[in-house]
Amino acid sequence: MKRRNAFLAAFGFAGRGIWQALRSQRNLRVHVSVGLFVSGLAWLLNFSRLDWAFAIGAMALVLGLELINSAVEAVVDLASPEYHRLAREAKDTAAGAVLIAAMASVAIGLVIYAPRLQHLPDYFMVRWQENPILLIVWCLALSVGYLVLWALVPDRHQSEGGQNRPGGTP
Repeated sequence: MKRRNAFLAAFGFAGRGIWQALRSQRNLRVHVSVGLFVSGLAWLLNFSRLDWAFAIGAMALVLGLELINSAVEAVVDLASPEYHRLAREAKDTAAGAVLIAAMASVAIGLVIYAPRLQHLPDYFMVRWQENPILLIVWCLALSVGYLVLWALVPDRHQSEGGQNRPGGTP
């Protein structure tokens, strides 16, 4: 029984970490916002299972690396509260990993979204004729998601962190 509780508790710890990162990391909220938008667009464009797999994989890679980047920044700020060149390099390198994943996800997106975008009005009308209520709910859900993500979630009292931030003290 104790093992099972520890296993379940691990999910709680992970959830708390994601929640804290959403509250304190603007870039994570940007990536989640883009993910919500492209997921809605993928639904509207009637993606195949394979297209969904690529889109979800790209989003998961970017979000996962953004969480790792946040963890690296927190550990570096804890270990080196004063400016240090190696601390800055660690933070910049972690941010670079997110940038590479984001650029790759844009490339994947161009490959699977671009051919369909010229037919977006047609896809919209098909979805509207199939189930207008579902399309309205989809638009409302996206709107509520953005409201929660940008107005209710951020911790406005959180400091920006230690000295070793990219673009900070040289």
